[in-house]
Amino acid sequence: MILDYTEIPQANLGGGLQDTFELFARDFLEDLGFEILQHPDRGADGKKDLIVGEVRKGVGGKTIIRWLVSCKHYAHSGKSVSDTDELDINDRVAAHKCQGFLGVYSTLPATSLNTKLHGYGDKIEHEIYDRERIEKELFKHPEGLKLARRYFPISIEKYITQTPKPVKIFNEATAINCEYCGKDLLTTKNGIFVVLSDQNEQKISRSGKKYNPEKYIYFSCKGECDLRLDAKYRAKGLWYTGWEDIDDLMIPTLFLKNIMAYLNQLSDMEFSKEAHEKMKDLYINVFPHIVRELTEEEKERVGSLMEFGIF
Repeated sequence: MILDYTEIPQANLGGGLQDTFELFARDFLEDLGFEILQHPDRGADGKKDLIVGEVRKGVGGKTIIRWLVSCKHYAHSGKSVSDTDELDINDRVAAHKCQGFLGVYSTLPATSLNTKLHGYGDKIEHEIYDRERIEKELFKHPEGLKLARRYFPISIEKYITQTPKPVKIFNEATAINCEYCGKDLLTTKNGIFVVLSDQNEQKISRSGKKYNPEKYIYFSCKGECDLRLDAKYRAKGLWYTGWEDIDDLMIPTLFLKNIMAYLNQLSDMEFSKEAHEKMKDLYINVFPHIVRELTEEEKERVGSLMEFGIF
């Protein structure tokens, strides 16, 4: 479950917020396409919370089905909705000239209620939107997520943090493809980039001569693709010097660590030490403004790498 329904205040408490779940149910059903025929109010409601209409199209034209809606917000207690919580369903539906009963619950219907509803057979239609079905519907489209953010701001904020998506800043989707099989390594969670140097690096370093070797990189899937690419580059006189998970680079902390390591390799080339230190400060201070928070899984990954002295 992503949504914490206890974010919506209890229905049996005062303070002006006791109607929030009914208001959520109204907005949720309207988002699904129902027409709100009678809105929630605090007066005597005749054992209904609201009435909605559903338009059905057939050969003979349009038919409007009236649904009596019952809202039960038991998330704070965790109690299921039983048959004793929904009394006289058939009479209530008939009294409001409805053809169906629709329950919107923040928990689940009990077996006793399901048995009761099925016992009506063809007398009245019935639908139940329990906590899981509500969540499923909300996450189907952007408007549903917008509604969820309104009533469940903490849950949605946590969801966005724990399930990060790339920010769209280019017209075309970004991709890093395996040089051997062509798979997008940003989506496989199985990609690496391998750093190679020409073999003169080892030979000259043994002779004591200063040599600035050229570096080469290839992107690959782990396993078979990597083995084939390694063989290909060895035949060209290039030797493996290191590799890193591409997936790790999508963790903000490890991305920063990697880019700083890369910049440190360049610090004695074209930048003065002072200018280079300023550039590092710039990267570090801009970084929080352009990236996201770490997920719990990513925090654990960073912690494990620190434990082994890798970061």
